[in-house]
Amino acid sequence: MRAYQGKIFRLEQHLDRLAGSMQYLGLALSISMAQLGQQLVKALRDSEIQEAMVRVALIPQSQRPSVRRLASPSIVVQPVPLPTPQMYRRGLRVAIVPTRRFPISQIDPQAKFSSRLGSVHAVIEAQLRGVDEAIFTDGTGYVTESTASNLGVMKHGAFLAPPCWMGLLAGITWQALEEVARELGMPVREVPLTRHDLYNADEAFLSSTLKEIIAITTIDGRLVSSGKPGPSTARLHRAFRRLVRRELKLR
Repeated sequence: MRAYQGKIFRLEQHLDRLAGSMQYLGLALSISMAQLGQQLVKALRDSEIQEAMVRVALIPQSQRPSVRRLASPSIVVQPVPLPTPQMYRRGLRVAIVPTRRFPISQIDPQAKFSSRLGSVHAVIEAQLRGVDEAIFTDGTGYVTESTASNLGVMKHGAFLAPPCWMGLLAGITWQALEEVARELGMPVREVPLTRHDLYNADEAFLSSTLKEIIAITTIDGRLVSSGKPGPSTARLHRAFRRLVRRELKLR
């Protein structure tokens, strides 16, 4: 979770997603989600870090004779490691890699869990190719997301993104971006995307808690349009920042 000026952005949505992940993985907390939220807010306040990442991991306890295993929360608050201003000005270079996540038939990626071997391997592949990020495809060849970010493109003024039923984690920041895109009058469509769609996009971008939204300017060595961050990505970023300030009542 991202904290701006000591306030967590969309804490309730993060907790709702966590509850859904717990249900899928057969875990239970000994406290309520509301109490967990209070612990997160307190940990952030006690840290005195204003611009922060707030992480919570649920650690399963030893097996007990019950339907669901109890889990204990582990909370970490740390300064937020932001992309550099140069990265926003230049945009990201990405590569589509052959590494796969777990298929949806094994572990549904809509549940957020800590088994990240596929992502680690993809990051290594990206580093060996001299790019910033790796993009996954599913078993049929459609592009899905990066190792820790949602993926989208602009085409003829429309905001296009792969749907979650393809096996994507529903990003909290991503959902906020879709909201601001609609506020800006951009048509928003969730559709499967191919390599061809990415190579021929007017703009492409990644979104995450850390990145907010950042342009992709090169894919597999091919320039995206002009090879520079596009105007729609910049508009979305400004609108997202306005949304954060409005919701958190920031100065």
